[in-house]
Amino acid sequence: MRIHQLWLSTGRLAELRAFYAGVLELPVVDETPGAVTFGVGASRLTFEQAAGGSSPFYHFAFNVPEHRFAEAEAWARERVRLIPDAQGQDTFRSENWNAHMLYFYDPAGNIGELIARHTLPGGGGGPFTARSLEGVSEIGVASEDVPATVARLQRRTAAALYRAELNDAFVPVGDEHGLFIVVRRGRVWFPDTGKAAQPAPFRVSVAGPDGAPLTLSDAGL
Repeated sequence: MRIHQLWLSTGRLAELRAFYAGVLELPVVDETPGAVTFGVGASRLTFEQAAGGSSPFYHFAFNVPEHRFAEAEAWARERVRLIPDAQGQDTFRSENWNAHMLYFYDPAGNIGELIARHTLPGGGGGPFTARSLEGVSEIGVASEDVPATVARLQRRTAAALYRAELNDAFVPVGDEHGLFIVVRRGRVWFPDTGKAAQPAPFRVSVAGPDGAPLTLSDAGL
């Protein structure tokens, strides 16, 4: 389930524009007074000015080539402070997902992730840069009723659960190219961030069951 575009709200639009364009060096592909869109591989990431002075935060992930995690780590360390766990470890391996990942904060408190999924084919060479990122591959969704949200997602997208059984706390829906990480409201985001998942407005365009673009929003889930 490929994510074509992800729209998020922020109360710190200027700071995020400076961070993603100036620090991470993502290309700006569209900009208006109230929004900025970055290219992330085959995806687009848009931040929109939040209404009423609200300042939501999100968890999202970018795929990196599966054989280039060490390069992605070095690239990230030059630009951001990685988020450690309670033991001080700041890069992680998931045996269940067969993946390596790291996490960072942006100026709005969003939790970004770079993840190398070893179940996907590797590709690309040359120096690792922002253009080596393959695409947006996850968006976190906080829910009061995880099974109900998962059921609605599956009806809309026909996507399967990803390497998990249905439960009331943490359920990924989709595949390695695109995942909704559905978590119970109040669950603290990994790794030991202390940030409890909260509902926040978003829209996302994904490849639907027939391959055509399908746009979903928090309001519909």
